[in-house]
Amino acid sequence: MKANNTQQGFTLIELVAVIVLLGVLAVTALPRFMDLRGDARQAVMESMQGSLQGAATQVYAKALIQDSLARTDTVDDNGTLIDTRYGYPMANSVGNQDIENLIDLQANGSGIIWQAAGGANRRVGYDTDGDGRVTDDECYAQYTNSTAEGNLPAIIIDTDGC
Repeated sequence: MKANNTQQGFTLIELVAVIVLLGVLAVTALPRFMDLRGDARQAVMESMQGSLQGAATQVYAKALIQDSLARTDTVDDNGTLIDTRYGYPMANSVGNQDIENLIDLQANGSGIIWQAAGGANRRVGYDTDGDGRVTDDECYAQYTNSTAEGNLPAIIIDTDGC
């Protein structure tokens, strides 16, 4: 009987082709997984949008109970006055609490800041270039006062620069 001495395996060319293919996949996929800061910042802004909506809804519920749905009014939250516009917290208030005071934000060292954006708007987001503004960094949530009775405040996010 004759012994079969043929060995089966990969040729050198096949092995090189597989290594090159794995290298191409690693080069294209690795950057996507290495820098997750943008995804994390976007998730924070989406979470902030939900927090702003939740705070606005809670204040509106108190305003309904206290019959404080006028264009400008205040809601008493256990001795703390919150300035409201049609029952929702104001974006910027000089005298009492506003939307910024209602969101407990632990932002020490995170780059997140609040920015007044005119009387009817308030922005919170990442100040990546350190200029004290978040709009130019395009990674923020914006809260805009309610414009009429029964209208929710507008809460939008811009995550293009996250």
